[in-house]
Amino acid sequence: MVHLKYRIAALRIRNGATALRTDRDGPWDPVRVVSVGRALRPWVIKIQLVDGSHLYLRPCLPREAAITECGRSIGGIADTEKLGDDPVSGVIAVLGIAFYVLASPFFLVSNWRRTRMAARLRGELSRS
Repeated sequence: MVHLKYRIAALRIRNGATALRTDRDGPWDPVRVVSVGRALRPWVIKIQLVDGSHLYLRPCLPREAAITECGRSIGGIADTEKLGDDPVSGVIAVLGIAFYVLASPFFLVSNWRRTRMAARLRGELSRS
């Protein structure tokens, strides 16, 4: 299971053939891979296809997603209102930025497992 364009998708690698399913009951579409590499973020895999386009995949951790969740949207916030121009919104924005700057090293460390999963999937894809 992988994350593909903010949706959950299934990636199947069997007997040197790679296939991708993006809908729950949809067909397995063949994926012709030319090369597999690392994206800028090490937990994301960059796959170059025969037609010259690229796929960026992020592997799911074990028990994070199931085949029945194919096509389900991940992340995002629906129907949110923008912050106003009042001083309280400005203080909240500054505190949010400060929290992000202070917490970002912890987020990088927490992605270590996902980075190892991406390396393993990259190895399997490059063999196929």
